[in-house]
Amino acid sequence: MTQPPTEAAADPLFRRLVSVATSLAIGGMLASVGAVELGAHGKLDFHWSWAVPPLLVVGLVLGNVFWRLLWRAQSENTPASHRNLRRFAILLALIAVGSFAYPIRFIQAERRREVFIGLGLAITVLSGFGVVIYKTIRWMNENEPKDGESEPPEE
Repeated sequence: MTQPPTEAAADPLFRRLVSVATSLAIGGMLASVGAVELGAHGKLDFHWSWAVPPLLVVGLVLGNVFWRLLWRAQSENTPASHRNLRRFAILLALIAVGSFAYPIRFIQAERRREVFIGLGLAITVLSGFGVVIYKTIRWMNENEPKDGESEPPEE
């Protein structure tokens, strides 16, 4: 059964804006991986590399494909389209984790413990904020009518 997209998702300008923004973000992430290397004195450094442009293009394509799969899954609402979207989202998540973890190999061995403690703390704090946001949204939606139901009458 096909479902019409939401009003915002049906707007071509919105689709273009979201697609371009996501593509640039993924492209920038991958391009930064191509630019990172071990600099002087064993420190992490960014330098131009000929790997940057192809990685940027790959990121642009990945972002565009992601949104096309998402909108197809939304409009078609079939198990196959949802499965394709889920698989691609997992691929993007793995690429993101790999892009984040790759520069860790350039950190000096004696500094890695400090870096991992900082990463653990950052993950804990961000997870806490995520829980607060999730609970706030649930609390705000608690009194909203379910889909297809009308507002309860005012007393």
